[in-house]
Amino acid sequence: MSELVFPLLGVAFVFLVLLPMCAAGVKLLLVLLERNGMAGPLRGLGLRFVLLSASSILPLVWLFSAGMHQAESGRSVLACLFTHDARTLCLESALFALALGAIAVARCHALAGRLFRGSTGDGAPGALEARLDRVLALYPALAPLRRRVVAIDDPTFCIGTRGWLRPHVVVGSDFGSKLTDDMLASALGHEAAHVRALDPLCYFAVELALALNPFGRVLLDGHARRWYAAREMQCDREAVDGGCPPVALADAILRAARPQERGAAALGAPDLAVLRLRIQLLLALAEQRPERRGHPRGSSLPVAAALLLLAVLSPHQLGTGALDALHRGAEHAAAYLIRLQA
Repeated sequence: MSELVFPLLGVAFVFLVLLPMCAAGVKLLLVLLERNGMAGPLRGLGLRFVLLSASSILPLVWLFSAGMHQAESGRSVLACLFTHDARTLCLESALFALALGAIAVARCHALAGRLFRGSTGDGAPGALEARLDRVLALYPALAPLRRRVVAIDDPTFCIGTRGWLRPHVVVGSDFGSKLTDDMLASALGHEAAHVRALDPLCYFAVELALALNPFGRVLLDGHARRWYAAREMQCDREAVDGGCPPVALADAILRAARPQERGAAALGAPDLAVLRLRIQLLLALAEQRPERRGHPRGSSLPVAAALLLLAVLSPHQLGTGALDALHRGAEHAAAYLIRLQA
């Protein structure tokens, strides 16, 4: 029974105390960033993404790596000496790490199933596929989307970007048939910005960070919504920078506006306030076209991946003192509860 003290109490402490504390710290940083304005609503999107996604994922990855490092070392940590012989392998750290990993994988699987439910269907009529190929050939800015656009015969689906490492654009047959060539090209230009930035993976990372934290929705949901809205506006801006007509894009956004899953990289906006703001931005761009930027914005994923790698490697290089403190705290808490019951 003593082998389960740390895995049970430690996991409970992580999800009920540690992750909410991390989310509260991230919220404070986001409040300061948003209050400062970052020189505009579309600035600082990469930093805000890193903070939102790291709020839960980085602490869990570090704790998992630290637990596995202690388990693979074959030595009992200091906390285990109270209940085990120094020559006995302590399995508590391994069980703790496996419990954290099992919860994270279960949440990841459930979230992935919800986000990508109904995103595929039967192949669309050949006429729409031929038209998509023609539109992609007419607009040089859409060249990266060649062989990455899939038409499906699903009357409930409009347009969106799917896929984590190699994203592709999915176009519903009914939606595509109702758009003019300019509107279709503008919608594809918006999705091309999602493809360049690997936004399906970014959106999933933010949703996963909120889902892993029991208080993540309470503390960070508003900031995540504002980041989603700003990211969609940034994709609108990049589509216009690539030569897409702003008014045609605004019309396509209105036609695609309908309820959709949280965390989906899609053209339409289910929130009326966000929809109104995006349309106002596009109308302003139609009145005064901005200077075209030399290079579109890239993804923030390399920075997030570097931090993730650092969280994995740091316990092996810098030690696992924080996990030892958590382990000792769980043992002391268990002993205190036992004395209270006695």
